[in-house]
Order: sequence, then C-alpha cells, then structure tokens
Amino acid sequence: MAINQALQDLLDQSVFEDPAIHNGVLMVSTPDFVWAGASGFYDPEHKLPMLAEDQFQLASVSKMFTATALMTLVEEGRIGLDTGIGNYLLPSVTQGLHVFRGHDYGERITPSQLLCHTSGLADFFGDGEPGDNGVLPFVAQMQAVPDRLWHPLDILAWTRQNLHAHFQPGRGWYYSDTGFLLAGLIIEQVTNKALHDFMRERLFTPLKMAHTYMLFREPAQPSIKERGVCLAHAGDVTYGQTRSVTADWACGGLVSTASDLTRFLRAFADDNIFRTPATKRQMLSWTSTGEPGVFYGLGVRRFDLTEFGLQGFGELWGHTGFIKSFMLYWPERDATICGTLNQASAQGTFSQLRPVSTLVPAVLRILRNSLHDVT
Repeated sequence: MAINQALQDLLDQSVFEDPAIHNGVLMVSTPDFVWAGASGFYDPEHKLPMLAEDQFQLASVSKMFTATALMTLVEEGRIGLDTGIGNYLLPSVTQGLHVFRGHDYGERITPSQLLCHTSGLADFFGDGEPGDNGVLPFVAQMQAVPDRLWHPLDILAWTRQNLHAHFQPGRGWYYSDTGFLLAGLIIEQVTNKALHDFMRERLFTPLKMAHTYMLFREPAQPSIKERGVCLAHAGDVTYGQTRSVTADWACGGLVSTASDLTRFLRAFADDNIFRTPATKRQMLSWTSTGEPGVFYGLGVRRFDLTEFGLQGFGELWGHTGFIKSFMLYWPERDATICGTLNQASAQGTFSQLRPVSTLVPAVLRILRNSLHDVT
C-alpha cells in the first residue's frame, strides 16, 4: 500500500539525511492498520542493518511507565496523590532536598507534584552550570566513573549538596528528573519490591511486553537472538552503553521495542490498564508548562497541535525522550506512533526545551492524507 511506502520513505529520509543519526525504528498503528519499519544500522561500525524489532533505550519515555505503576497503587488506596511524601519516605531522604527561602518543603511535596513537575525540585540531570567542555555537572559525574551502578539515594545526596529548589511546591512548573527518582522510591517503599519487579508484575507481564526491562538492573530480555540494545548517541558520544546510565532509573532507565510500546499505549488509550477510566483521566489532567501548546499531566506530555500550525489535527499525548524516542497517541485517528531516532542532536519540534522528533508531525500528515485508503 502507498501508506506503507510513504512511512518507510519518511523513516529512511529522517535517518540518512542527517549524518548524526545512525538508525531509527518506527511503528504506527490504528485499529485497522499496523506498520513497522527500520532504517540505518544497528551497529554502524559493522554495518549491521537495523530491524523493526530491535530494542532501544526509552530515556524519558520511561516516566509514563513509572507514573502508571504508581497510579495502580493510588487506585488501591496505598498511595495518596495529595499526601506529603514524608508519609512514605524517611526524613533522611526528604530533608534538605527542597529548601526554598529558608524553608524545607521536602516532606510536604506530594506524589501528584512529583509526577506533574510542580514540586519545584532541582533537576539533577539538567541543572547546574556546564563545565568548560559544555558538560552538565551530573553528566560529568557519570562520565567520570562510567562503570558505576548508581543508587537513587546517592543521586539525591548529590542533588542536595549541589543544586537548589526553584520554587515552593505547587507554585510553578519545572521539569525534574529528581521528582521521578522519588516516585520510584515511593513505589519501592510501599510495595517492598524493586521498581523493575513491580513494573513487570503490574505492566510488562499482563500486557505481554516480553522485551521491556530496566537496563543493567535486571536480566536482559532480548527481542532478537544475539542482539542487544541498539546504539544511541548524544552528538558524537555514544550514550547508554555503560553502567552509569543506571542514574536514569525511574526517570529514564527502561529498554523496550516499538511493538512493546505500542502494546502499552494501546492498552492505556483503551482503558485496559486501570480498574476505572477515572484513573487515566487523572493522569490526563493538564498543567501548562509555560511553552505554547505544551502541557503536562501525571507522567504524560500533551501537545496542542493547533499551536504548531497543524489545524484540525487535535492533540497528541504520551511521552518522549531526549534521544528522540517517542510513544505518542493521536486521538484524532485513534493512532499510536512509537519509535526512536537514537540521537539527542537530531532536529526537533513542538518544544524548545525538550524537542520532539520532526518525524512525528510528518507521520501525522501521512496518516491524515492516507488513512482513508486502508480503512
């Protein structure tokens, strides 16, 4: 069909027209149409072709999984969205982490504020002054000891010593990976299980996501025999091949495939994860991020496509990652769009602070123009 070729041509163009991009995968599905493709090389040095079922790092797409896992506990009454996190975490975890104008708000931050980035917490990954080489302070820590397995408490200790809160909880919006570390710790404290084990129990196994796992924290779940996770890059630097990437954990540490992401997002959109649709509606309650057309729920990003010149396209929601990974749902066509370009420096759109791959709006246009041919 013409739409299949159009999608493959788009993916090929996205990969081969930018020398910095080495590979990409894309899966597009509606109730009546499914297409998956790949382009470029899984291993650029040895010219091994990328395959549609290759695994890739999710980066911040992982946040939607952490939030969804936590919300299953909210449904059970084990976590209160508006209860201070001091009810779940020890004072040694919360104290000193959020001090603003002389007041320590750490234990009063709520899970809701963690998940929608309104806590005011510093972002351990993105805050601080870059060094002379342009590298952010915590990234420099990761590079200094590449084989270190980071524990979230060690990251919080570093954050406490080196960074500062941005505002009183609930009084603004600021993207914070630190908040999702705390959300992961709350899940572990409440369930007495490792975060990856709980995600597997609540999400991966029920949804048959057989090739999704937490990198370096549990056994690999390969999607293709004798192939690991495909290479990702931040400019010229290979990203995620050493144990220091474990710092991502609850805010970005998952590995998956486009088909596994599609399984999850379809189940989420069709109300097949939570006990009641009201829980999903809570996650899709939007807060302005300060960027036109960009909103955030509880672990979910939303884009008002009209703000970006896509008149009549409605909205797009889901999550994206800094290496141009994406897991997005388009209600206008009941479509899921999942994949990656595995390159942080790839051209982006929709958001200046956390851009989305330009592949995404191009897919929307193809679907809008062609989908009637396959229904």
